[in-house]
Amino acid sequence: MHSMTGYGKGLKETKERIYTIELRAVNHRFLEIKYRLPKGMLFVEEKIDKFLKSMFNRGSFSVYLNIENNKEYNKAFNIDYNLAELYFKAGQSLKSHFNLAYDLSLQDIIRYPEVISANDKEIDDEKVWNDIKEALVKACANIEEMRKEEGEKLKNFFINSVDFINEKITEVNKYADVVVGEYKEKLQERIKKLLDTVPVNEDRIAFEIAAFADKSNITEEIIRLKIHTAHFKEYLDNSEPIGRKMDFLIQEMNREINTIGSKSSSTDIAVIIVSLKSELEKVREQVQNIE
Repeated sequence: MHSMTGYGKGLKETKERIYTIELRAVNHRFLEIKYRLPKGMLFVEEKIDKFLKSMFNRGSFSVYLNIENNKEYNKAFNIDYNLAELYFKAGQSLKSHFNLAYDLSLQDIIRYPEVISANDKEIDDEKVWNDIKEALVKACANIEEMRKEEGEKLKNFFINSVDFINEKITEVNKYADVVVGEYKEKLQERIKKLLDTVPVNEDRIAFEIAAFADKSNITEEIIRLKIHTAHFKEYLDNSEPIGRKMDFLIQEMNREINTIGSKSSSTDIAVIIVSLKSELEKVREQVQNIE
């Protein structure tokens, strides 16, 4: 079991550059990937997209790529002497035209655009991607480990919650067995008070009790609820993504619990239903984080 929440960082250093990738993931119904890439690096977006989709099934991922020039790497510079000369002559012409005393200095000339420019080597897209991929693999390994650790914690929480739900189901079942008997006693007492000395129609009472017993029978709901909790526990040991399946089971379990609550007139069962719904809501919230 894996959580969808995590953080991972990977670094790849070459002679020319230092590549750093950070991944941040939160829960999401599907797989969503957002990017923050340096200028000129859009060509790697599709490659990163494909790689992440091969690693993960669900979650909202934010990808941050940072590229720095390595301090050990010295760039060569181009000097455009022709352009510098044109700037110089233009400056001299302006000086003469306006009769100025100011002389152009070296510092003035090198400030002009494109007189001096960095001699960047042509970028090899394939080599850059391979370097970025190394950093990406490390980042994915880190985030995968974090998601796995978080998944183990959630697994333990789910085990305890399902055990609690099963215990409460057993309690409900015990109370359900005495509900009909309690109803019979209360019905006979009410009739006795109302009719007093008038003879009681035992057949009519038996009919009312049978109708009540049928209406309040929660055996099927309890059986289905136990089946759902058993399946839920089975999912906890599944190596495949099971978040959506677990979410579906939560909805089914909630439906059965609501039905039990609506059928039963027992205050004891009503109290248990409240605790069941409360626990199930906690489980539902955490299931949203499961891949």
